[in-house]
Amino acid sequence: MAKRFTCIFLVLIFVCKNSFAFQTNADLLRINDTAVLENDYIKVYRNTAACKNAFTVNYGSRVIVALDKLKIKSSRGKVKLERGNISVFKEGESYILPKGEFFEVAFKKNYPLLKKPEQWIEPVKNTMVYEDEQFRVFEERLAPGDDRELHSHAQRVVVRLNEVQLTDPRVYPNGQPGTGIQVPNTVRFAEPVVHAVRNLGKIPLFNIVIEFKIQQ
Repeated sequence: MAKRFTCIFLVLIFVCKNSFAFQTNADLLRINDTAVLENDYIKVYRNTAACKNAFTVNYGSRVIVALDKLKIKSSRGKVKLERGNISVFKEGESYILPKGEFFEVAFKKNYPLLKKPEQWIEPVKNTMVYEDEQFRVFEERLAPGDDRELHSHAQRVVVRLNEVQLTDPRVYPNGQPGTGIQVPNTVRFAEPVVHAVRNLGKIPLFNIVIEFKIQQ
């Protein structure tokens, strides 16, 4: 009897230690849950995560963008995030669904050829927080009344954190009523562009931008 309980105990230890590496049928079914944003390149969930397991079918890297304080238990250890912080999980990494406000941005595999802007002018006044061979993540910041001169963007996911109004000062220096509003805690997918930006708001612009990298 003692040997039997010992065997059961060892099996339980093995399962617990390797729980991050396995994926249940329920987890696979959750890939079909309703997302807040989806296209041929990415799928985005809010306050839930369908791609938290390693080697999720048809998905690669995932990015968690915190909208509040988060504690994430993952295959590489515990991760603590504040609002606006991000954590990137590569294809072979897993995490337990955290409690709190966040977006999960999951990159699809075998997505279409990336589009390019007409020319490439590196944007300034941003802070890079992550970069690999596929994408980069930066904090898009701009002080009230400040301009970001002509610059380029590739295809990207934009998580908006502060409510400000933006305009292209070359076209509408003072903006247009009801346009360019950045609604906090929302996410959008943006196509390539070459533009300039002015912050018409009274507080700083603060976005998290997850941008595909393209060959120049």
